[in-house]
Amino acid sequence: MPNARLQQAYESLMQRAPSPLFKKARALYLRKYPLDGRDCNGSLRLFVSQESIEERIVPAPDEGERLAVLSIHPVKLALVHWGQPDPAPEQEAATYFEQQWDLVLPALQPQDQAWFRDGGHQSLFTAPKGLHWLRSSPMPKEQSSEGG
Repeated sequence: MPNARLQQAYESLMQRAPSPLFKKARALYLRKYPLDGRDCNGSLRLFVSQESIEERIVPAPDEGERLAVLSIHPVKLALVHWGQPDPAPEQEAATYFEQQWDLVLPALQPQDQAWFRDGGHQSLFTAPKGLHWLRSSPMPKEQSSEGG
């Protein structure tokens, strides 16, 4: 079970994010808006850097019906030291993770390239297990090829 705060923030972000069908718009959105919320103004912000998207068709509980299921999991998250060229001090990052997300400081991998549009220094880490967004929609019944 993922951290409740992080899961709630992830779901909120995903509800507003463009569909995976619109790759460029989605990528721009995920680089622009952090998990911390649109109104955040802290020196550290958490972004989705890489995600895994799975789309599948499954049988629905009712005979002959199907569901389209979309499952999205973040693979990598980015801790961004907003507006700063260097990574945040380790203690500052540890405090941020503890106070904001109720998490222990993960193993961070500092990156040479700044976050989107020189947003600040970024460090990547593996997203916590179980963090996901799942949606399903009914599909039209398949038409029988019999008859004429």
